[in-house]
Amino acid sequence: MFKSLNRIRAAFAQASKRRRTTRELNELPVEVQKDIGWPEQSNHLDEIRLPF
Repeated sequence: MFKSLNRIRAAFAQASKRRRTTRELNELPVEVQKDIGWPEQSNHLDEIRLPF
């Protein structure tokens, strides 16, 4: 039971980290986003999902 809870906690932590990173990248100027190859807003709106 504790293994399952730890996996769920880890999945939430990873999703939170992904959301935070995505938010930070989206806040960069458009020119910088293009330089690093970050996709346009509409391409990754549904990208972040939990694995369960």
